[in-house]
Amino acid sequence: MDPGAVLALIAGYIAAGVGVFLLYSPVLVLVVGLLLTAGLLQLLAWPFLVLIRKLRHKPKPPQDGSWLLQ
Repeated sequence: MDPGAVLALIAGYIAAGVGVFLLYSPVLVLVVGLLLTAGLLQLLAWPFLVLIRKLRHKPKPPQDGSWLLQ
């Protein structure tokens, strides 16, 4: 193969890679956007989750050592 054919082959592979990237770029942008949105929603919900856990936490009965003296 002459150098022109090799360069054309390499350019074709690069063009195909760029084309596939451009074809799937909306999907990539959507996935990244959804991940960022999920992270922000999780950060916004965190204080409420902590509050709910504190409200649902049942206090333990007092522990005394009087049973050891019997």
